[in-house]
Amino acid sequence: MKRRTCLAMLISLPTARAGAQDTPPIPLTSDTPQYCAQLARQITDRHSNLPEVVRLLADGREMCEQGEVRSGLRRLRRALVILHRRRDPARDKTAEPPPP
Repeated sequence: MKRRTCLAMLISLPTARAGAQDTPPIPLTSDTPQYCAQLARQITDRHSNLPEVVRLLADGREMCEQGEVRSGLRRLRRALVILHRRRDPARDKTAEPPPP
């Protein structure tokens, strides 16, 4: 009896394929120099003068060019996080509240 119940439950579950047609595919990222360049463009397009972002961008680009792609990507992603939090401080739990 338990086998029939389990089988009935499995048959009634929607398949991943049907659900995937309704939603756009999730973009995959990779540890490639091309992805380094893409992230660096996103950072430079925001024209930030924050010293930490400028340093992370330079370090990330240099590391990617030297073949240390994963370390370079970590720095570039960190710069994007800083820029994102700067734009929306409410998302940053460590940000100080604005002065009254």
